Amino acid sequence: MKTVDKMEILNSQSAEFIQKSETGKFLKLIPDTFIIKGEEAEKGFNQGYAIRHLNLKDIILIDVVEEATREAVKKLVKEGYNINAILLSNSDVYKRAYADLKTISEDAGDAQIFIHPRTTLKDNFKTKDITKKDEILKPFKLKIQDLPGNGGGSVLIFCEFNEGMLFTGDDAEGSPYNSDLNTFTRPAMQSKNDEFGLAESWGAYPEEFTYLFPLKGKPAFNIEDGQRLDILNKLSRIQ
Repeated sequence: MKTVDKMEILNSQSAEFIQKSETGKFLKLIPDTFIIKGEEAEKGFNQGYAIRHLNLKDIILIDVVEEATREAVKKLVKEGYNINAILLSNSDVYKRAYADLKTISEDAGDAQIFIHPRTTLKDNFKTKDITKKDEILKPFKLKIQDLPGNGGGSVLIFCEFNEGMLFTGDDAEGSPYNSDLNTFTRPAMQSKNDEFGLAESWGAYPEEFTYLFPLKGKPAFNIEDGQRLDILNKLSRIQ
C-alpha cells in the first residue's frame, strides 16, 4: 500500500473518532495534545484544543471559550492542572465566548487570555497581545503569525511539539466530517485585499508542520513534505 493510502486511512479513522465523540470533553489526539468539540456550527461544530507541557501539569488552551466547553475547563483546574493561558486565534472566537473574559479567566484558574489587539473588546479585562512574545508561552515553543482577519485580528499558532503542530483558527477550514475528502480551504474574506493577503501569507508560510488542526473541519495527521506543500499551494491559490 502506498504511503498516501496509509495516510488517508489514518485521517479517516481520526475523523471518525472525533465525529462520534461527546461534545464538551477533551479527547487525546496525539501525545499531550487534545481536542474538544464545542457547539454545533454551520459546517459541523467548532473545536478547540489543549496542549499539555512535558511536565504534565501546565496547559494552554486554544479557542476554548464556548459554553459547551466550560465544565471541561473547570474540571482541568479541579484535577490540579495549571492553565497558563487561553489563546484566541481570531475575533469570531471571542464573539462566541460564554461570558465576559474575567469570568472565563477565573473559571480557568485565573489564566491569562491572549487575543489579537485589533479585536474590539466588550469589557475592560486586561488581555495580552497574542502577536507578541511572552514568557508565559515560551515553555510551549509557540510561534504566532499575524494574518488578515474579517473585521478584526487573526493568527496562526505553531507549536514545535510533536514535530510541528499548526493550529489554523479560521484561516483554513478542514473538510466536513461527513466527507471522504481531507483537504483544506481558505475562508471567504470580506475584502479582496484581505483575500489576497491571506493567500500570500499561506504561500510564504515558513514552518514545517506534521499536524494541522483547524477550528472547523477534519484535522490532518502525519503530514509528509509533499502533502504539506500541496496544502500550502492550495491555500495560497487565487481562483
